[in-house]
Amino acid sequence: MKQHANNEGIRLKNWSTGEVLYDTLHSTSNVKALNCRSTICTANHMNTIKEVKPIRTGDAVLDDAKKFIDEFYASIEKFGSAEHLNRWSEIKTQIEESDGYIMKTEELKYGATVAWRNAPRCPGRIQWKKLQVFDSRHVGTAQGMFEAMCTHLQYATNGGILRSAITVFPPRQKGRCDFRVWNSTMIGYACYKQPDGTLLGDPFNLELTQAAQKLGWAGKGTRQDILPLIVQAGDGEAHFFDIPEDLVLQVPLRHPKYEKFTDLGYKWFALPGVSCLKLDCGGLEFSAIPFSGWYSDSEIGSRDLGDKHRFNLAPVMAGIMGLNTETNESNWRDLAVSELVVAVAHSFREAKITIVDHQTACETFIEHFKSEHEERGGCPTDWVWVNPPGSFTTPVYHQEVLFYWIKPLYDYQDQPWKTYNFGKHFRGTLEKREIDYLKRFRHMARAALFAQRMFMKAYANRTKAMILYATETGKSLGFAKQLAHVFSKAFKPEVMCMKDYDVAKMEFQDLILVVASTFGSGDPPDNGEKFYKSLKKRFVEQGNTPNIASDKPARLAARIQAQEGERNMRGPLVKLPSQRFEDPAQIVKSSDWLINVRFSCFALGSTVYKDYCAFGKALDALLGSLGAERIHRLECGDEMSGQEKTFKKWANDTFQAACEAFHIKLPTKAVVTIGTESVQEPVQSNMELIFADAPGRPHFTEYFSNAIGEEVLPLTVTYNEVIAGSRDAGPCTIQIKLSWQDVAMNKAVSFEPGDQLGILPQNGDDMVLKLIQRLDPVPSLEQTYRLMTPNEISTIAGPNKEFVRYLPPATVFDWFKKFLDITTPPTMMLLSELATYATNQTEKERLNRLSEDPGKYLHWRRSRWPTILSLLEEFSSLSIPAVVLIYKLPLMQPCFYSISSCLLSSPTCVDLTVGVVNITDDGSSPVIFPDGSSRSGLCSMYLNQATIGTTVNAFFRSEPRFHLPENPTVPIIMVGPGTGIAPFRSFWMHRAELMKVGQHLGAAIFYGGYRTQELDLYREEKWKYHNMGAIELAATAYSREVVIEREFVQHKMMIDANARRIYELLDSHGGHIYVCGDFYMANDVKSVVVSIFQEYGNINADEAASAVENLINSGRYHEDIFGITVGARKTHLEYKRKARLMKDNAV
Repeated sequence: MKQHANNEGIRLKNWSTGEVLYDTLHSTSNVKALNCRSTICTANHMNTIKEVKPIRTGDAVLDDAKKFIDEFYASIEKFGSAEHLNRWSEIKTQIEESDGYIMKTEELKYGATVAWRNAPRCPGRIQWKKLQVFDSRHVGTAQGMFEAMCTHLQYATNGGILRSAITVFPPRQKGRCDFRVWNSTMIGYACYKQPDGTLLGDPFNLELTQAAQKLGWAGKGTRQDILPLIVQAGDGEAHFFDIPEDLVLQVPLRHPKYEKFTDLGYKWFALPGVSCLKLDCGGLEFSAIPFSGWYSDSEIGSRDLGDKHRFNLAPVMAGIMGLNTETNESNWRDLAVSELVVAVAHSFREAKITIVDHQTACETFIEHFKSEHEERGGCPTDWVWVNPPGSFTTPVYHQEVLFYWIKPLYDYQDQPWKTYNFGKHFRGTLEKREIDYLKRFRHMARAALFAQRMFMKAYANRTKAMILYATETGKSLGFAKQLAHVFSKAFKPEVMCMKDYDVAKMEFQDLILVVASTFGSGDPPDNGEKFYKSLKKRFVEQGNTPNIASDKPARLAARIQAQEGERNMRGPLVKLPSQRFEDPAQIVKSSDWLINVRFSCFALGSTVYKDYCAFGKALDALLGSLGAERIHRLECGDEMSGQEKTFKKWANDTFQAACEAFHIKLPTKAVVTIGTESVQEPVQSNMELIFADAPGRPHFTEYFSNAIGEEVLPLTVTYNEVIAGSRDAGPCTIQIKLSWQDVAMNKAVSFEPGDQLGILPQNGDDMVLKLIQRLDPVPSLEQTYRLMTPNEISTIAGPNKEFVRYLPPATVFDWFKKFLDITTPPTMMLLSELATYATNQTEKERLNRLSEDPGKYLHWRRSRWPTILSLLEEFSSLSIPAVVLIYKLPLMQPCFYSISSCLLSSPTCVDLTVGVVNITDDGSSPVIFPDGSSRSGLCSMYLNQATIGTTVNAFFRSEPRFHLPENPTVPIIMVGPGTGIAPFRSFWMHRAELMKVGQHLGAAIFYGGYRTQELDLYREEKWKYHNMGAIELAATAYSREVVIEREFVQHKMMIDANARRIYELLDSHGGHIYVCGDFYMANDVKSVVVSIFQEYGNINADEAASAVENLINSGRYHEDIFGITVGARKTHLEYKRKARLMKDNAV
């Protein structure tokens, strides 16, 4: 090898292939582990035992911590960020105060995996990214260490499909003894010195066996006794623990040709686990870090079985083979060892246990070696250690390497039993009978305690389930919380909105569960947009198609699905040992960013929409393509048919799959129900209302802001007039102005044309009072309460105090009026839960049928559109305490309305155009339900009844997908029948203000539609702005006029002159088209645009559809879709069709 002076690094040549690499990484090493001099090389010294050094303090910690934390934040692309600088400041303060600091979990995971990557003596570090890190720094006792190591063994063994893992115990610290594991390997065979001086067992473990015996352990005295785990916690006292037999997977050794070898009855343990090293990371030293991977066949065959200082089976095998062992000229030892390797490989593969042959291991190591030079300029390697016996036949033999150490690193330590004071803990002389009795009693007690604690603690103390949701209406959040309840039985669930999640740290998660709604025409919800873009960015960075930045979810999911195949996208429930064989030689690419993450997705949507559940499908595809392991296939929940039942089944199946993936075994008593499905779920805690500390009704604005994550403002109604229809007779449309006078608030308000206002509605006083009177017992209307869950929930992790819902102190009246949704029809799950409160058996059975049969439920819901009050009236035997409804009812969600005014022209108020919603039979006549009442939209009726001076809580929401083009000269086409005109009113008002300051504008065309001319909204305004030049064309279709031919907006657009103009603006001038209204209209408009492109572009139907799809993906086709309108006859028919199908399928 040769060092160049031109900063290329040290030249490394492979003398077999002639390929040359240059190592520059060595320049970052500051670890003086080698004592090489100009005339002497000591690189071949083993250096496996080191003396104990003092615990680091001061600058020694500070320097390493600085380098490490810089490296960590660079790895997640946040180097130099405020988060990075704040974290370093925090670490410095801790070091100055205590000579140490508390490493965050993600930092520890990063350090442990990179230390494996840096390990020069490990040829198996190809899969360093797949290392499972168990953070056990909370453990403080020897018993806790033992239990954590048993958890490790169970996870890593995985039924024979071995998984690499490391468990990290507390670091070295002044004032306490080091945490240590005495065993060199987690599993090993004892060695007994016989009276004649011979050894029985594995000579490698002779000293450890003798140390265990000094502590009181007595083995069976056979040649392959499993050694106990010997550990020391912070108190310094050594304890031994026998490993439960079911955690030690052993492989009987058989030879495919020589049966006599099989008859010898030898076996070997499946899991190699090194437990004597320390992790030197970020200035801290973790002195107990049991680590496990998998075996190479030659490691067992040549070293463990064949070496004459170990089991020395080479002469035995040679005898079986009939070789001449009297002379080395027969090469008997080489031939015998080769057959031992054959026996090991055959036995492991026959038992379906992970193992890699040494040839493949060397080939893949060379690939890893080259990849590391490409990625980071080097790969520290100890040539002696990475070359297996007989290595001259492998590519590693001919490869020049550099041996150096860089941090984080795994380092050697002293052998703790050599300095341990056994006499200090000796309890005096006992009679042999007493000693035997104590040994048996201690063994039984420990076994019983172990069995109990393994059920109680297992993985819940360490396996975190991150539940991410994105939602527009709050339904996904509700499902996410239910999922957290289910997973709290065995995991540590955390529910988080996607907009608040730091995607950069996703690679450090163990388990990710996604619950995602699809918004509008296949878009992410607003609070999922940033998350979606971040994953797309990662997808491109790993070498995939670069032109997906504008891809909507449906298109992206289709791309990935085509790339990976349907089988990979919707694989088996869980990969069982019989269905897969882990390949430890597989190259883990740097692009496999989430290689150590497991996940499952639940997508919410409605089959009425073309791009059904597109966002959830896209997330499932992205996570899988980024390397994460899908533990359960994607499930889609249809709003039109059995969404809750689908979710319950998915939650149950995913929980079971997660328990299998992480080897969690639950006690049978943990099986309860969620709704009507069997699933592991925490027992519902007792709830109670208690008097609040302070009486009175508090101001709720701050609570709303915290709950929604937006700044909620108290706006004042200054104008509220009907602009179409009548308040007293049938549907109507109102224009309402909401104003703010506060100067500070005026500065805080900012919105653009196309943005929306979120309104926090309130239930009507009359309905609330009637509902309260139906509760049992009837609560006080004046007393201020707090909702509490005082008891602790039992989980396998132990007691868990869980506050299931936070509501601010208030009266029961205020909770029902301002916080709880009492008008939305009860869900199937809620019906199931409330059925237990029915005192009449017939009513209870009917409620249970409705909760179990989606067809019956859909028919009942559509025919009655029940509220909670009408439910209590229909099922009169329901006797429900107030606290149950307060806990069970969903929280009211904000309603969003497009802003129909312009900030430039109205800087202190905002206009809304609101269609007051009534459930109608054919779109005109209100439906009278069996209880004698009609139903109206909660928020629209709330605004309709708001008088001048009423305070309305609201917040502004940006809708960048519906903003005007940045360049005002770009043409726009607007399609907005009915109240779909609302955002376009803000468009042309904004354009008029720009015209006043001399701004040149592109063409603007508007297509509207109404039943009659009387219902034509803002007719005079449209002509006013048309005459000003802010609108080029305002074409209106009327569908119910007697003297005018019936037509819709689609017909107006298809008129030859209009269609030609639309094509010209979109195809030749780079125009944008905006569509606002219900989804039926939006689908029809899209079909019209496709037809226009086909006809006027002279292309076929497929090419036209592709052209429109390109408009969508380039961000030039914008949709603001209302969703399912309760008055639409089509929706009614769709519900009925779905209900019939469900009923027919049930029959």
